[in-house]
Amino acid sequence: MAATTTFRRQHRELQRLAAELSRAALTPGYDADRIVVLLRRFLGTLRVHAAMENEALYPALLAHADPDVRARARALHDELGPLYGMMDELAARWDGAEVIDARRIRFRIELARVLARLGWRMMREDRELYPMADADDAPLGTLSRSSA
Repeated sequence: MAATTTFRRQHRELQRLAAELSRAALTPGYDADRIVVLLRRFLGTLRVHAAMENEALYPALLAHADPDVRARARALHDELGPLYGMMDELAARWDGAEVIDARRIRFRIELARVLARLGWRMMREDRELYPMADADDAPLGTLSRSSA
């Protein structure tokens, strides 16, 4: 099993949850209480994924023997790192059904913006970061077994 199997599976689950959340937010006559539940579910899954990346994946690649892998991992980490915080900020601003109902259009705009940026991050990791981690010489041999 590849070192990033769990991370890739988490990305697919996050994409599924993001689509469900987006559909719920854009449905005419939407249910704000349901949106809050979906938002919290998405955020919980994202936090687990972020913790795993920040505690295992990025540190391993940042300590890699190959300086090119280290440099590429550092560049991605620096560029993509702040995006998870955007979701926390969104959840803090839109922390209840009443708040979402009061400014429905603004919520939809912010949600779409943050989900698009997180989707972009996941795509970059899938294409650029995970192949480095899955390479034969990447120091992640037990990662997929220990984090599954």
